[in-house]
Amino acid sequence: MKFIADGMLGKLVRWLRLFGQDVTYIGDFSVDPKEEDDVLLNRAEKESRILITRDTDLHRRALRESIESVLIEETQDVAKQLVKVSKSIGEPIRGDIEDSRCSVCNGKLKVAEKTSISEEVPDPVLKENERFWKCVDCGKIYWVGGHWENMAETIKRYENLKG
Repeated sequence: MKFIADGMLGKLVRWLRLFGQDVTYIGDFSVDPKEEDDVLLNRAEKESRILITRDTDLHRRALRESIESVLIEETQDVAKQLVKVSKSIGEPIRGDIEDSRCSVCNGKLKVAEKTSISEEVPDPVLKENERFWKCVDCGKIYWVGGHWENMAETIKRYENLKG
């Protein structure tokens, strides 16, 4: 499944990408704010993407134009937002580090050998970690770091909330 999200959902976009979802984010390219809605709807239609938005009017407009849309209301809790998307599309959002996408640019991640990234990663990180992934598009490098526990907690909350 492919998604496109408005500018108010950057955190959710990063999480969906980490879950391996292909998500285009309006914040990733420069668009005149007056044209954002048209750009979102155009790309959603042309690329067969599901719109994710916090904008009620945009959501209604998408539905009128027969574009599938998920309205994220009120909550800032990313676990609850993930549940909303999951329920709206009728299937669970599953995540596996091997399927993750770059949280920055949406590129695919590939396993990277330590030797190939040794110049790009601080020595302590190289010494403390065995597994690395690199974005094939922007080159960002990922590893299991201290933030992993926070991510695991969010994933656990999502799993519990979705039932």
